[in-house]
Amino acid sequence: MPVAPSLLKSIKAVRKAMTSPNPKDRHQLELSLALHKLFRKSGKVAANLESIEALLALAPEIEAFRGKGSQMAANDFSRGISYLVTLVKERLPLSVSEPDRFIREDEVPPSAKEVTDCLERLADHAFGRTQGAPVRSIHAGDLRCSAWETLRRISEIFRRPAHLTHALKVAADPRASSHERQGSIGFLVAYWGDDEPDEPTADLLWELEKNPPDRTFLVTVLQAQIDLGLGSELGALDAVGDWDAAHDG
Repeated sequence: MPVAPSLLKSIKAVRKAMTSPNPKDRHQLELSLALHKLFRKSGKVAANLESIEALLALAPEIEAFRGKGSQMAANDFSRGISYLVTLVKERLPLSVSEPDRFIREDEVPPSAKEVTDCLERLADHAFGRTQGAPVRSIHAGDLRCSAWETLRRISEIFRRPAHLTHALKVAADPRASSHERQGSIGFLVAYWGDDEPDEPTADLLWELEKNPPDRTFLVTVLQAQIDLGLGSELGALDAVGDWDAAHDG
């Protein structure tokens, strides 16, 4: 299916804004407005795989952009991709999108194949953004966390073992930013849903509780344990209380 001309025009406007010779503040405003107008057309993007491919072709250009407003652009684009997943999921037949209904690649009905292909492409994009050496900057950590959020939304429809393996690796890596690790933990919760988590997931969450890098990370781990049936709210309150007592003052 061809990409809508209006969508191609909006994509072109984003590219033009990144190369604009205008003064810095005006340059940043033009890029922000161009991205806003692009994602107002998210419904058209979600309509077919060709449109999604056209949008994703912008990703490496935005990541490479170093002009004023580059961090804003990267964040807006990442959030837009996550929202796009929601719109694509709305196109799934009810039999596929039922809660707790995880589908395998070999059982996708013909009526849903084009939609699941779109989700697979978005999953590949997000998964690629979680790769690479651990990051420490707040901005880079936010982008990694946003990518995990996109994968979390997709995992509510289907689960991929490679995503689980990588999430466990990131969550366990003390060199990664706290925000990035929290994003991977949130993914683990969505991946298992109401199912009992496997032993590596349970063991990791218990291990992370012992030596968290900060209080927020500890709360994330404890909430994950509760959500997955591995802990209680009372036990979590005790653990947070112990943390506060040990770090008082």
